Amino acid sequence: MNKNTGNYFNDISFETEVYTGVYWIPINSLGKTKYTYEDMEQILKLPMEIRKKKIHNLYEAIQLFHVSDFKGTFDNADFWIDNIHWQTHKTREKAVFSNEGCCATDTNWLSYFISDRYDRIGSFCYANEDGNGHITTYIKQNKHYYFIDMMMCRKDSQEYFCKENGNLNELLKSEWAGFLFRCENPIDFCHFYMERLKAKNRNIPYCFYMRDIEQVTATGCYKDDNRIVFYIPYCDNPYIIYEDDDKNHKLCFVKLPIQLQCN
Repeated sequence: MNKNTGNYFNDISFETEVYTGVYWIPINSLGKTKYTYEDMEQILKLPMEIRKKKIHNLYEAIQLFHVSDFKGTFDNADFWIDNIHWQTHKTREKAVFSNEGCCATDTNWLSYFISDRYDRIGSFCYANEDGNGHITTYIKQNKHYYFIDMMMCRKDSQEYFCKENGNLNELLKSEWAGFLFRCENPIDFCHFYMERLKAKNRNIPYCFYMRDIEQVTATGCYKDDNRIVFYIPYCDNPYIIYEDDDKNHKLCFVKLPIQLQCN
């Protein structure tokens, strides 16, 4: 019975080096599924807590993500505090219940289902000088880091990239972020990410950072004609992986404003 989903294959095996120390590998590398699409349709009908118990790995979570047809939408709550534009994000439970949201929400959605299935789950994020940023997922298992962008894993994103096949030439022509990547040093993945964005003539992030926590809470941003500053709350356990040396770009770790602590 068919256990493939979208552009991903339950039984495929390959390891393609895409940058020094960075490998493109199948989603099933972190565990294969025992479910068909029809099985997942039945699991989707179960209460959230029971659904969570049925999901054992990343591949099964993405199967459920496709069956549920998670929708992409801007759903952050906006607050302006001391000239800083703060955005708070849905909790993991609300992400699953609403079944729609932005990059932070789909990251929290994934965390709800697999946070206790691997050694560590957190978020891999970056900030651009235009004031925009992005939030994705990292998984730490044994000595390796694995990176996946749930926004590109959505069912409606599948048409923008090639099938999971290990072919480097096809990857380089695709929206590469829809795949799973493995490395030992996260900074290698940062350099690969920048190389791919540059090749697509897109904005290059001025910093990459991780949040060592299962749930993304909030992000703040200040921008004027001279500088751009991103603010990440300490409660998300953030740490910088890469930052350029431009003094007009900055990433700051701060205490979450009290106005946001009840949201």
